[in-house]
Amino acid sequence: MNKFVASALIAAAGFVAAPSFAGDNISGEVGYVPQVSSTVSGLTREAVTAEYLQAERNGTLPELGEAADIGAVATAKSTLSREAVRAEAVYAVRHGQLPGGEV
Repeated sequence: MNKFVASALIAAAGFVAAPSFAGDNISGEVGYVPQVSSTVSGLTREAVTAEYLQAERNGTLPELGEAADIGAVATAKSTLSREAVRAEAVYAVRHGQLPGGEV
């Protein structure tokens, strides 16, 4: 009976402590704290979209952040031909520099 009473007391303590988290937003991503801004932007949605599209055309979008994973970000163009890259891959597989696979 002592174990039952102890378990009931521990459960009751948990229920008593639960309302203390009522003011916190504990849903969503771990560590996410919503940031509330009191400033209002002077730009319209269309202006922001146009600005984004212009930056995309110019290649001036940042390489970090949520928009960076949309595709492969290449900072430097390769000067090698497709055949040269394939030849390097075949060489690397044959000489044990890559774990293997289909090349």
